[in-house]
Amino acid sequence: MSAIDSQNVQKRKRGIKTKNRILEISAGLFACKGYDSVSVYEIADAVGIKESSLYNHFKSKADVLDALFDIFRENTPKTRPSDSDLDKMLMIMQPEEIFKNIVFHVGNRVSDTLTNIAMIINYEKFRNQKAAEMYYKYVVNEPADYYERLISKMAARGIIKPVDVRLFAEQYNYVSIALTKEYFMAKNGFADMESVVRYMVKTLNFFCGLMKKQKV
Repeated sequence: MSAIDSQNVQKRKRGIKTKNRILEISAGLFACKGYDSVSVYEIADAVGIKESSLYNHFKSKADVLDALFDIFRENTPKTRPSDSDLDKMLMIMQPEEIFKNIVFHVGNRVSDTLTNIAMIINYEKFRNQKAAEMYYKYVVNEPADYYERLISKMAARGIIKPVDVRLFAEQYNYVSIALTKEYFMAKNGFADMESVVRYMVKTLNFFCGLMKKQKV
């Protein structure tokens, strides 16, 4: 590799690092202050670059928000165990254990940036069409589809009693949405993390109890 090629590689790496830093800082600022209350200058200043330099990476503040939505769209489904992982768990775990495994798996996979983007979507869904679409697709519908697949697998294996699978999936997810918001509050120091996790486990035990097969 020539000296010029090496310099170009290093320049690209610095550019990627700066772009990621812009996204990380923007997510924190938007989540804390609200999208409309944060200026491009404030983002650039927090990153440690000139405002003009930020425009080398993003066309506008709206472009930054769209990039954050892309991060959420791509990474949120990955925070849960895959369908193949669920198949493996179904061979050795009871329903309560599987749901607990999902809760702790998500807790370990959700980064601060992803948490902040979720908060942005929650705030902005009342006034931003893209945020509203993200909320319904990736917070309401996609997770409900995931839990529907899981509960269907459980029913097919006969480890739960026959239930309205879609209804259970939707209702469990709606409760999970509320508890996830409390989890985000706890991560920011506004709630007790142990209490939130304990209630998450209590909730999944309740739903699993409703699906439990009665002993003959």
